[in-house]
Amino acid sequence: MSQKAEKGCRQTRTVKGRIRFLSIVLPALLIIPAAKAFHLQVLTRDMLRDRAARQSQMVVKIQPRRGAILDRNANPLAISVPVSSVYAFREQVEDKRQAAKVLAGALNTDWKVLARRLKSGKGFVWLKRKISPEEAKIVAELDIKGVGIQEESRRYYPNKGLAAPVLGFVGIDRGLEGLEYSLDEQLKGGAGERMLAKDGLGSSYVPDSRWAIEPFRGSTVKLTIDRTIQHFAEQALEAGAGAVDAAGGALVVMESATGRILAMASYPGFNPNNFQDYGSSEYRNRTVNFEYEPGSTFKIVTIAAALQDKVYDDKDIIYCGNGKFQVADAVINDQIPHGWLTLRGILRKSSNIGASRVGLQVGSERLEKYITDFGFGERMDILLPGVRSGTVRAASGWTQVDTANIAFGQGLGVTPLQMVNAVNTLATGGILLKPYLVEEITSSSGTVIMQNHPQLLHRVIDEDTARKMAGMLVSVTGQGGSGFRAAIPGYRVAGKTGTAQKFSKEEGSYSNTHFVASFAGFAPAQDPVLTAIVVIDEPAREIYGGVIAAPVWAEAISKSLKYLGVEPEINQDNNHPDQERNKAEPVIADSRQNAEPVGEQVMPDLTGLTLREALIKLAGFEHSIEVNGSGVVVSQNPSAGKPVQKFISVTLQPRIKDRRVASSQRNGTPLKKESLDFHAAGERPL
Repeated sequence: MSQKAEKGCRQTRTVKGRIRFLSIVLPALLIIPAAKAFHLQVLTRDMLRDRAARQSQMVVKIQPRRGAILDRNANPLAISVPVSSVYAFREQVEDKRQAAKVLAGALNTDWKVLARRLKSGKGFVWLKRKISPEEAKIVAELDIKGVGIQEESRRYYPNKGLAAPVLGFVGIDRGLEGLEYSLDEQLKGGAGERMLAKDGLGSSYVPDSRWAIEPFRGSTVKLTIDRTIQHFAEQALEAGAGAVDAAGGALVVMESATGRILAMASYPGFNPNNFQDYGSSEYRNRTVNFEYEPGSTFKIVTIAAALQDKVYDDKDIIYCGNGKFQVADAVINDQIPHGWLTLRGILRKSSNIGASRVGLQVGSERLEKYITDFGFGERMDILLPGVRSGTVRAASGWTQVDTANIAFGQGLGVTPLQMVNAVNTLATGGILLKPYLVEEITSSSGTVIMQNHPQLLHRVIDEDTARKMAGMLVSVTGQGGSGFRAAIPGYRVAGKTGTAQKFSKEEGSYSNTHFVASFAGFAPAQDPVLTAIVVIDEPAREIYGGVIAAPVWAEAISKSLKYLGVEPEINQDNNHPDQERNKAEPVIADSRQNAEPVGEQVMPDLTGLTLREALIKLAGFEHSIEVNGSGVVVSQNPSAGKPVQKFISVTLQPRIKDRRVASSQRNGTPLKKESLDFHAAGERPL
């Protein structure tokens, strides 16, 4: 092949190679931008769009208006009102240091804090939220570039401190205490998000009318609390607890027939509008989280158990040791010595020894059963935070001393709500109700999302036992009873006092200086409307429940009964009429009748008469009559024929067929009560 031909072939191969190269490269060059376009427009479209939005828009979270809390009559207890908050766009604020100093004066805050907020980061920042109208007005007048005002809502309590420990309070965005905390999900509603867009120059943000997410208002919570009864309760508790310099106090008022809680008062209280000015102890709802040893109010459980299981009946008498009772290695004392008392007398005189003897006869296992049946040892679900269950140890671990102590309310822990609900079991004829505080919850759209109704849990005692117990508790508030200061003119009051020593963990023993005083009961006794308890913790002056708690109870409940329109059931001058008094033998009989005594009253001879016969003879006397024992009258003071000046004391003893005892009585030999046969006297041996 010639040189010329060879050269032509080489050129041809080169051209073909270049063509092949271009046919590969050119399509590849077209594919790359197409792939890039596909990547940008399809694969990363959402990400890039969000990035662009972030660069040109801003979303500001706006809290919704919180739902209202109302009392049972729809009176507002907690509401949300419009309020202003101050914000800034950092890039727009030219002199951040100067702006911070000016704003600090208007907002009553540290200018250095504001300066740090303005300098750290970019874009939107809250400077101060939920300010007063006066502060908002000053900020608006300053007209600082980049600083604006956004409307939000703020929690407001129109009744100030009323029911504050029940309601609790709200922080910036959530509930922190009370119902505001426990029902925060229902009350808070749904937060909204407002769009802010950059202006045409891209240098500042301007409000956009669009909602990224539209907020919705929180649900409305309607309580069983009655604002007026709550006021009566708080007023009475504050006066009573304050008068004795108490460390704390609680008062609960329930609607007897339904278990609705009409008032929950705690002392001391606070104003939730300014909650930051108070300490955590003042936030405490003592009605549900104050656990204490109930003392003598708990004797109701012991006596009811004995009656229900027929361990004793209301005619039996129990020897109360004249003030001392040895149980194993312990000695149980009564403040005032007593001899023989009926079950009514044990309650009326509040005898620890009498209750201990009854409890020992009932036995630890049966007593534990009734304690549980009355609702102790279990947490009550009433939608409040911090509700305590109390402390009840298993009977398998009780010693004989434990049983004796628990029988009069020492050695177990209860809350005021538990105790008042147990007492209410007598008012309902023996049925334990479930107490409740929240009546209903309604969403912002008007849908009822939760509604409570009266709920019967179980029967604890039968109606006959409940009726007998009510009659006994009425005698407690009569003249001579430990709770006579709880009496309300025109109404029969059934109740029980309590005075309990507090146990000191540091000393490992019961204190001689720290006590809990209480009174629990219901009225009117014949047809109960209200059941209530007053508990006063560590009174510094008087210590007895009958002296300091009973008057507080009477003050709150007397006003509440009148407010509710409950008509008086008995003559204003006769709080304990004959028919109520004669249903069972009382230990102290109030002999005042409608008839007025005429002239000097001389003591008749009562020897040998039954109690009923003696009371008939004493019907015209306007004096307190103290009765000890049961059976027939064996002694009296004053003696027959003597004028009656202050009070009358009558001692009775059972008719005993023992010839030795009868001979001793005929010969004038003193008869020692300790020598009486327990079975003949109605007492059971220990």
